[in-house]
Amino acid sequence: MVYGGGVRKPQKVVFFNAILIDVKYENIIDDYLNSIFGSPKIVSEKFSFSHTSYYEKEMGNNLVKYFACYDIIDYPDKLVNYKRIAVDIEDFFKENGKRKVNIDPGYVAMEKVVAASTKNFTHRIYLGESIYADLQLYRKKKSYVALPWTFYDYQTSNALIFFEKCRIFLEEKLNAN
Repeated sequence: MVYGGGVRKPQKVVFFNAILIDVKYENIIDDYLNSIFGSPKIVSEKFSFSHTSYYEKEMGNNLVKYFACYDIIDYPDKLVNYKRIAVDIEDFFKENGKRKVNIDPGYVAMEKVVAASTKNFTHRIYLGESIYADLQLYRKKKSYVALPWTFYDYQTSNALIFFEKCRIFLEEKLNAN
């Protein structure tokens, strides 16, 4: 006999964008993102994205990355919609078929950090509409822990501080309701 089963409503999460950009487009993209998502409530420090050359051929080598968390508290299934919006923004700012910005929406839950991707991989879970969920960090002993596939930039102290602030922001919002 099974006890306590059944379908449960998921807990709400807070949404963020991981933004990779050529520095000369920074202000334009920030203004554009703010018009869609609202002004960020939490922004990480910007850092040089030089630990990999993966994006250089398409976006150049003067890249910075940062994370921006918004006052968007909603259910995790909205991640698909936010990633589709991000892809449209990337396409809008393309020059000669090359992206000038890479936007990866994600969410912070009380127990994990998840990023959205358009690429399948063994550890990614299909959500629908060609979008996958990519678990980047999980919570253990009051801190976020990386997994073997966690992107380097999600493991930096800068990112971990950002995600912890997002978690606190989420907890305050959930407790206020």
